[in-house]
Amino acid sequence: DDLDVAPPTPRFDDLMAELLMPGMMVELRGERLQQAGATTGLALALAIMGADQAEKGRSRRLLFIADPNVVRETGLVYAPGLVDFGLQSAELVHALPRRIEEALWLADAALTSRAFSSIVLEVFGNPKKFGLTESRRLSLKARATGGRLSVLRQAGEEEASSAALRLSVQTAPAAARILTDGTLLGGSIGFPAFRILAEKSRFPGRTELILEWNPDERRLRPFADTGSSGIGSPDSLPLLSTARDRSHRSQTLGSVVAFGPLLHRAS
Repeated sequence: DDLDVAPPTPRFDDLMAELLMPGMMVELRGERLQQAGATTGLALALAIMGADQAEKGRSRRLLFIADPNVVRETGLVYAPGLVDFGLQSAELVHALPRRIEEALWLADAALTSRAFSSIVLEVFGNPKKFGLTESRRLSLKARATGGRLSVLRQAGEEEASSAALRLSVQTAPAAARILTDGTLLGGSIGFPAFRILAEKSRFPGRTELILEWNPDERRLRPFADTGSSGIGSPDSLPLLSTARDRSHRSQTLGSVVAFGPLLHRAS
């Protein structure tokens, strides 16, 4: 099992300690709605780890407050998939308020009740009714109650927030599954992997990491590529950029279409 695990680094350890600290509000941001699966997966992984670290006698249940606009485009969370992800159905409470005001009220009430080990608040884009004032109110409530709150901003831009830590989340290529004899299973897909970039943190410089989620152990760990899964393009992007002085923001792309150019077929 050590073959696919990179040795922990101080930066990884410090980052995880901050992410799982009680009384913290963190923000996970996906630039496009196509990345909703990755941002949601990382938020649930952190919530599961937070539940495992909950104090004795405290509830281990998670509250996921979904956004109807995101659900309309990506669908509801899939219960059998959650089980494969390491989350039992009894551990998750799913809510679907119709308006952002109701979602904010529910998050505040959940923090006050202390009935959940972690709360995930999903927000679509950058709604005007969830600005710095509302963000500060939730941050103070999380600090006062010792609750863990993750703001899951889907298809949103960077903006002023009271979150102590904000991460940009993207997908990363998964490694192939490792067999019991230590060899790789060609053509297989291993555990989910996430590329994260700390946009706001207390650490100097940029923190850019690839994390892998192990659903059996219910924990995130640094990812070390042990070989391609054999699926997808052989010219896939590197796990980490070699450029050190460029902006972390993606360059503006041209028009994105659903289909590539048609291939000529032999008659």
